[in-house]
Amino acid sequence: MRRWLSLDWLFVLRILPVSLLIAVALSGFQAWQLQANFTRELEYKESELLRIGAALLASPMWNMDETSIQALVDVLYADDDVTSVQILDSSGNVVYASQGSKSSLQPLWRSAPIVFNDDYRARETGEIRLAFSREQLGESIKAAVLNIFLAVGLMVLLITWLSLRFHYRHVITPLNAILSAMRHLRSGEGFRPISTRAAGEVGDALRAFNTLGVQLDEAQREIDYQTRHDRLTQLYNRTGLSEALDEWIATQPQRGLGLLQLDINHFRWINESYGQQAGNALLVDIAERLKQSALQSNASLLTRLGGDEFVITFADADASTLANQAAQLREALQAPFFIGQEELFVSFTMGGALYPRHAHTTESLVKALVLAVQNVKSIGRGQYRLYQHSASRLPASDMIILERDLHHALSEGHLRLAFQPIFGVDLGKVVGAEALLRMVHPQRGMISPATFIPVAEESGLIVPIGQWVVDQGLAWLKRMDAQGHNELTLSFNVSARQLHAGGFVEALRRSLKVHDVPAERIILEMTENLMLNPEPAILEQFAALRALGCRLAIDDFGTGYSSLSYLQKLPFDIIKIDRSFVQGGPKDERHALLASAIIEMGHALGLSVTVEGIETSDQASRFIAMSADHLQGFHYARPQDGENFAHLLTVQPTQQSSPPTF
Repeated sequence: MRRWLSLDWLFVLRILPVSLLIAVALSGFQAWQLQANFTRELEYKESELLRIGAALLASPMWNMDETSIQALVDVLYADDDVTSVQILDSSGNVVYASQGSKSSLQPLWRSAPIVFNDDYRARETGEIRLAFSREQLGESIKAAVLNIFLAVGLMVLLITWLSLRFHYRHVITPLNAILSAMRHLRSGEGFRPISTRAAGEVGDALRAFNTLGVQLDEAQREIDYQTRHDRLTQLYNRTGLSEALDEWIATQPQRGLGLLQLDINHFRWINESYGQQAGNALLVDIAERLKQSALQSNASLLTRLGGDEFVITFADADASTLANQAAQLREALQAPFFIGQEELFVSFTMGGALYPRHAHTTESLVKALVLAVQNVKSIGRGQYRLYQHSASRLPASDMIILERDLHHALSEGHLRLAFQPIFGVDLGKVVGAEALLRMVHPQRGMISPATFIPVAEESGLIVPIGQWVVDQGLAWLKRMDAQGHNELTLSFNVSARQLHAGGFVEALRRSLKVHDVPAERIILEMTENLMLNPEPAILEQFAALRALGCRLAIDDFGTGYSSLSYLQKLPFDIIKIDRSFVQGGPKDERHALLASAIIEMGHALGLSVTVEGIETSDQASRFIAMSADHLQGFHYARPQDGENFAHLLTVQPTQQSSPPTF
């Protein structure tokens, strides 16, 4: 009988009813709050589905593109709550209606107008109606409420058990806890405060130990923080960045990561003009603005690499994503800063690098990032460039040898031209070729263009080599004329170094005259990077090339700093979509949508669109369906010498690759 009157059981009998009452109240409140949250989130999702569906249906409804409408409807049905879809025209007539695989006894219908916007005004082209099921909401709420009650029940049992244990604690347990905490502290795992309600000297000792342990732990954390963070801006420092990159590479070796470095242009002038204290204040302001921008762009890590250098990382970034992030950061940093009451505008030079595309270790990745920035500064500050595998990755001795080999190759006939066919979709045959440079070393055999082209660029040999390519290509094109292929076009890659050297237009004019080839059959391919802040001299050469009759193409479109402005302002005729938009395959809907948008945009601007990197019949069919004008890739033919190309023209490949690779 005395057992039931013990202090333990009296404590339990007093606390248990109160715990149950609180538990029931909390459970009811949480269930009500959960239902409200679920309902609000579902309504928001339904509104977003309607808004997105209406936006995406605007163009197909305007053009009555049934295939695109069906594709978008299929996307809407991917949401488990969508049971029916109706699409009405502007007169209220149903132009599309379907029932999904899921049904509901009491569907909730919601609608939104479909508005098509063009350059002049907005036109309401119809209405989209979606039927939503709320049955999953009910099931979710039931499951959540059940989980809440189970959790509360477990909590009540835990409280009861802890209450029964309360009076069985004695001095040994606190002492063992102290010893355990000391072992954890020595092993570097951090201090774990001891939870105790012991009275008397034991309780005082435990509380004193907790205070001391917390102070030691905070001191260690502060040391660790200062080791990994910049004292001025509180961003990560070089050590913190290195550790974060090491961890990323070790734990996610296959996952991509983009790094963007920003260097303040002429920061030394600011320190000399306003003093170091003002310069430090400016660095803090820049860091704060970068933090705000990072919150909007899902940046992973912000670092002050040192001095006037900042680094931002982006998870799962590719070249296009990194270029867009650079553009957004540049826009965010365009607004003036203030030193006291004085307005100050700051510009930045940016470089980018990608893991694992450019490097597989932290050291080499940071090195690639630094080289990217140095490359930008070498051609002019205030721009962005992605790191390129170049001759800078070769030892100096190898660069000297390769430059010497290039001189010999040019003078002794070790250079070759390969031609890759370009397939015209409308005509269903080969309509042109791209001239590609190859180097055959007498001892080492074929040398990759990725190895010798950067050396040619840096040494300046690209100018005479480029002229050799033009002369050889035009001579080959003239031989094709003699065989009856007088409508064949020929594309040449033109580097920034060739244009900056001057005399390119006149040299091309002379070569066209010597070989008696019409300029209209020549296409000159420029990379997107050449379009960033083009100098007046470059623009004059573009205009002169167009006046000569040549067509201009943007090569590898979508991998650099893509901008609609230079498509509108600069005299280009052709867009060449980079192979990265193709290699995603038919299942990569994001790449497909981007490619389709680029094709539509190019056609809207009156440009012809060529897709590179076509390797399978599925890819070919996909881009033909997107209305691409020309296709190029191994599916049609690999690069080959002029003789094999001439034979290829008699076969006119459509669904198979040609044999020899050159």
